[in-house]
Amino acid sequence: MTISPTPFLAELAAGPSGPPIPPATRAYFQQRLRNRVFSHLLERFEAARAKGLTKAMLARRIEKSPEQITRWLGAPSNLTLDVACELLLGIAAEEFELNSSSPLAQVEGNYSHFKFLTEGDGVAAEYKPQPVQAEPALPDLPLK
Repeated sequence: MTISPTPFLAELAAGPSGPPIPPATRAYFQQRLRNRVFSHLLERFEAARAKGLTKAMLARRIEKSPEQITRWLGAPSNLTLDVACELLLGIAAEEFELNSSSPLAQVEGNYSHFKFLTEGDGVAAEYKPQPVQAEPALPDLPLK
């Protein structure tokens, strides 16, 4: 049996008339969005907590139980848009500003830290080691 690797985002790259997007790919991006929303809410809560906000205060502010706030801020979960809105309003009196981008347009992150090794045409640049600076000698101290 021959196996050929398929790019992870091949179905997305095919465009709107391409094949169906597999459930695993959809689940990956759904979880990724949940993690991003959760991280944003948690960052805003931590900033507000530094200014004195507590979970109990937040619970009173949005008329929920403290236990519910603890569950929502404890781990990424299936928060509804309504809950995310309430939390953000209660935490920081803010609303979400939506922006989206295609994962196909993102730079490959795995190799970006090696960009200094190549020139603009993709040919490896010559490595030129930097001279090592000699450390100053320590003075001789008398032994006691």
